[in-house]
Amino acid sequence: MKRILLVMGTRPEAIKLCPLIPALETRGAEPIVCATGQHRELMEEALRDFRVRPQITLDVMRQGQPLTSLCARLTEQTGEVIRRTKPDCVVVQGDTATAFAAALSAFYEGVCMAHVEAGLRTHRMRSPFPEEYHRRAISLAADLHFAPTPTGKRNLTAEGIDEKKIFVVGNTVIDALYRSLQQPVTAEWDLPPRLTPILFTAHRRENSGETMRGMFRALRRIIEAHPNLIAICPRHTNPSVREAYEPAEGHDRIRFVDPPGPVRFHQLLARCKLVLTDSGGIQEEVTALGIPTIVMRYATERTEGVRAGCLMLSGTHEDGIYAAAQALLKPDSELYAAMNRPSDIFGDGKSAERIAEILTGL
Repeated sequence: MKRILLVMGTRPEAIKLCPLIPALETRGAEPIVCATGQHRELMEEALRDFRVRPQITLDVMRQGQPLTSLCARLTEQTGEVIRRTKPDCVVVQGDTATAFAAALSAFYEGVCMAHVEAGLRTHRMRSPFPEEYHRRAISLAADLHFAPTPTGKRNLTAEGIDEKKIFVVGNTVIDALYRSLQQPVTAEWDLPPRLTPILFTAHRRENSGETMRGMFRALRRIIEAHPNLIAICPRHTNPSVREAYEPAEGHDRIRFVDPPGPVRFHQLLARCKLVLTDSGGIQEEVTALGIPTIVMRYATERTEGVRAGCLMLSGTHEDGIYAAAQALLKPDSELYAAMNRPSDIFGDGKSAERIAEILTGL
């Protein structure tokens, strides 16, 4: 029996790795889930939605700790977990501090390491920061690279990664999305029926401060220009992010909500007319759903969504964001109609099955 250690610490990691667990069990493997606690509350809700209970739970977070301290604590503790559990393979996902530290620990311990969502690149080392560095470093140490798209594979081979170690499998977040949409409809969001919801998320570390305040000023201008819209803004746990909310607070059609679990979030997302985000992960779901999306960044590692016509880069400046929204929201917008088309470029909902088959066949 193959023993597979899945290390996760944030909500996106849970969403994208949980579909692997039943796929591995179906093939007779023993998945061991290690939750590092990097984003404890958000991740616990995601795990509940997927009915997953970690066998190992770590405690790495300290108030106000710098990245150096977090990565040191993560590396030390994940190394201890690897030595104790003796897995055949360690699986990490994406580009978080948890993924980076667990990949480094697996490399130091000489254990096979697989990287889910491999090959994403902006080719700008500090955009997003520190994720671009994390994912490049993980690629250097990985034995198996599960790229979501052919673009990811090309990025990896251009960096000298052996093509035989790269597998194009799609993105497991599409597996999670389809599962969420098949669930019974959860509690309503108490949205006025006459208003059309849009989703707004902003949290990137490199955008903190005045840049993020400008994003929320743009949101307020958009809502004031369109009386038929209501904006849903999931609150972030980072206090410095919440400080940027001030320009948008107090408006009756801008609603700040506690971060929902994945099922509720996906069901809300499917109802939205427009999404504005500086996040990376949500770009795959909106592309699969065909929701026109303004990416409030100057570069994206999900260029496939731009080419598919669903994503538009606006930059981070208030005026650029507002202008992009106005172009999409004007009556009978041809741009909106062109972007409002689902694409399966990021996956078909069977990525976890493909990954599990490869891992159990090692």
